[in-house]
Amino acid sequence: MKDQNSTSATSLATQASADGDTDVSEHADFRLLRYFATASLTAFVVVALLLGYVFRTLSVDTLVNGYQTEHVNHARIIANEMWAGHFAPLIQSVADQPDAQLSVSPLLPTIHQKVLMLLAGTQIYKIKVYDLRGRTIYSTELAQIGEDNSQNAGVINGLRGLNSSELVHQNQISSFEGKQLDRAVIESYIPNYNPATGQVSGVFEIYRDATSVLAEVGRRQWLLVAAVVALLALLYLAVFLIVKNAQDHIIVQNQARQKAQWALALSEERWKFALEGAGDGVWDRNVQTGAVVYSRRYKEIHGFAADELENHTEAWNARVHCDDLARIEADRATYFAGDKPIYANERRMQCKDGSWKWILSRGMVVARDAQGQPLRMIGTHTDITERHQREEALRLASTVILTMDEATTVTNLHNEIISVNPAFTLITGYTPEDVIGKDPKLLSSGTHPVDFYQTMWRQLASTDSWHGEICNRRKSGQCYMAWLSIKQVRDVQGRPTHYVAVFSDISERKASEEHILHLAHFDMLTGLPNRTLFSDRLRQAIAKARRDKSGLALMFIDLDKFKPVNDELGHQVGDLLLKAVAQRLLDCVRRETDTVARIGGDEFVVILPDIEAVQTAKLVADKILAALARRFDIGAHPVHISSSIGIAFFPEQGSNENQLMKSADAAMYQAKQNGRNQVVAALLSH
Repeated sequence: MKDQNSTSATSLATQASADGDTDVSEHADFRLLRYFATASLTAFVVVALLLGYVFRTLSVDTLVNGYQTEHVNHARIIANEMWAGHFAPLIQSVADQPDAQLSVSPLLPTIHQKVLMLLAGTQIYKIKVYDLRGRTIYSTELAQIGEDNSQNAGVINGLRGLNSSELVHQNQISSFEGKQLDRAVIESYIPNYNPATGQVSGVFEIYRDATSVLAEVGRRQWLLVAAVVALLALLYLAVFLIVKNAQDHIIVQNQARQKAQWALALSEERWKFALEGAGDGVWDRNVQTGAVVYSRRYKEIHGFAADELENHTEAWNARVHCDDLARIEADRATYFAGDKPIYANERRMQCKDGSWKWILSRGMVVARDAQGQPLRMIGTHTDITERHQREEALRLASTVILTMDEATTVTNLHNEIISVNPAFTLITGYTPEDVIGKDPKLLSSGTHPVDFYQTMWRQLASTDSWHGEICNRRKSGQCYMAWLSIKQVRDVQGRPTHYVAVFSDISERKASEEHILHLAHFDMLTGLPNRTLFSDRLRQAIAKARRDKSGLALMFIDLDKFKPVNDELGHQVGDLLLKAVAQRLLDCVRRETDTVARIGGDEFVVILPDIEAVQTAKLVADKILAALARRFDIGAHPVHISSSIGIAFFPEQGSNENQLMKSADAAMYQAKQNGRNQVVAALLSH
């Protein structure tokens, strides 16, 4: 194994030395001054000509724009002076005449004389006027009157309300007129607007001689070129001296670099061997050509055989995952620019079989050219896939804890809180700063006995877990019910290290369960036990009386005259009356073991357990009879009702629930038949 590594390292070093010798030799033979002189002179000429061209172009554009502005002003002056009194009548008079007849209009002499007078003292040497059909109705060159220029681009633009101008050099063809001109001219087409309608009423064509101006522009252009060439020549001389000195310095550096590279090649054999022994794969890359040599361990990491990838040429980003490319390129550019002392990054790379591995890539430039550009770079690849998988698992677990709705606390073996999640703060009101380092008992509500917590710790010690309902207290002092699960965490040797508690606030759920239970067993209107709960309590009371051989009384109470109240005053008053009746019944029955229940619309029952004498039950019944006979004030309504009460006794009138209920019910009906508002005790014996 050592021999293979040593051979690989020596091969890398040998090839690196050969590459370094070639680079030094090439740079030593490079004639920098010769190339610099040729390139500089060519660049000077090109720059000078380019500046001259730019100067001329900008000057001509400025000239055309300035002349166009002046032409607009001239056209406006001529229009103000002549359009309404001369050109408009002329256009109207020749509107129906053929083109050939336009030049014989009697109005032309006067117009021509007036135009020449207005042009006197200006540099405009010709002016033409077009009607809306594109015909020349007037021209200072009278022979052009009557020409049809409707296809002229300038006339078309003018009729559309657009100004347009063109510089036509001497002996060139005008793109507007389509004719060759014998001088340098700027011709402009200016629309004239009817002040009343705002519509175009005609077009002016104005010619101005620019021959002398263009000659001056050309003269200045060549003066600029000459000045630039002179300045660049001075600059060239200064730079030439600098480059000459730099070339001499580079030759000395190349000679010193050649010696250093030989020493580097020897040292590389040692550290590459050390890297191979540590399990890292080594790569040696020619930055300019892409040629790269890989070590045996590098090939193993990426799934290649020892005889593959020999003297391989591969792009920098080959086999790098597309999602990592931008980051990798940025890291490399930053390192090459000198902003980082070492090149290092993590990326996913594809192996020979198509699978992906996380790789830590590190490297360093070991050779640069005379301009400081990297020539050769050596580095390593380390397989960190397993580490990444562990980190990803930890990151996922942390994300789950931070985003879960259940509160989580982690304590050490001293029962000191070392970590809580955001849900903990949301449920308890305590921030991490409030609880870190403290005992979880600060959450205790004080409602659980000491043996509750002792049982919890015993179960944790024996099974490493505990779960159940617990009442805790928020930071605000409010108590809440929680479902708590505690797990003991152990290390790889099985020794306990931490406790993890997860709990959720179940206060609303508990309240909902209690409310549902209440609705299932209690009357919604009066709050008294309903028929279901009454039956259960009666069964329990009979069982207790049978076991203790004690007495039991059951009263069946039916309200008299309740239906008329409900019909005449409405159900709302009827409901309020039933609630008042329930309260008076409760006031008459004081023992905690007694039960008052509503089992129908206006039917109530009372269970009196542990009755020693029949007379005791009758005294309670008489008390109820009197209480219900008193007036009820329901809002603004005084209400008078009464009740009929039937009493049955265990075991005389019934030995079970059904018999006792039938006896009490029969006694109540007997009270109704006897005239109501009275108590009747059952007489039947079962």
